[in-house]
Amino acid sequence: MNIQDIHPSKEAPEESPEQAGDVLIQSAADVNGRQLAPFPIQEPDVVASLAYKGGIGKTTLAEEVAQVLDGVAVDFDWSKGGLTAGWGYREEERLGAPLIEAFTSGRVPTPLRGGERKPDLIPGHTTFGEHQPSAEKVSDELSRWSRELKRRLVVDTHPDACPSTYGAMAAARVVLTPVILKTREMRSLEQLLEEASDYPLLLIPYMVPRSPSQWAIDELERLAKRFNVPVGPIVGHYDWIGTRRKRVAISSEPVFKKEEPFVKQIREVVKAVENYG
Repeated sequence: MNIQDIHPSKEAPEESPEQAGDVLIQSAADVNGRQLAPFPIQEPDVVASLAYKGGIGKTTLAEEVAQVLDGVAVDFDWSKGGLTAGWGYREEERLGAPLIEAFTSGRVPTPLRGGERKPDLIPGHTTFGEHQPSAEKVSDELSRWSRELKRRLVVDTHPDACPSTYGAMAAARVVLTPVILKTREMRSLEQLLEEASDYPLLLIPYMVPRSPSQWAIDELERLAKRFNVPVGPIVGHYDWIGTRRKRVAISSEPVFKKEEPFVKQIREVVKAVENYG
């Protein structure tokens, strides 16, 4: 895309309150094991969501892309506020740690069913940081899981330069990198590009405000040219996402009116993923 295409969205949603009934839609989707339809068959593929800084939308981006792609979300971020907890999986109520056990046993993990309103999930665990294998093993296993499950995997990485993150990047056909157009976040992006621009990165301007700083736009253009990294579609800033409590993907049906601009932008990101390379 042309960097100069970053501009205020004319479709910014109104901050209308959610209807009470909206919160309860498809509560049955939180119950595992109720979906009997077989997994869809698709070519093996891995997508990673990457950032060296937390709180910039990496997890939401991974979840929504997994939902639209009908893929399996894989959670490598061992933070308690990550994808697994938001999905509705409570490790303290479960025996074992499926992600860690998959790497130690060599068995392909069975994704938890998300139903129609959230992606299937290979859940993470808060101790994964202590038990993560080498980058090479992570890369090999992700490719094997995708191949044997006949599913596309969308991996939410930990916001740190650790073995599991590098392994996910090595296995990925495309690495989505949300970009926040602010001073500290742009410095973090430059560090990431200095260390990882040889991976298949796709920069996604994320949480873009109505009037982004011209300095930040120019800086993004400079970095993209310097490191020869493509810039994908933008995703605007929506205040309601940060306070949202529903455990379903925003892009799942039905999509409500205030969610439509965000979902439209996520679908454009997915098109960029499909066409990457």
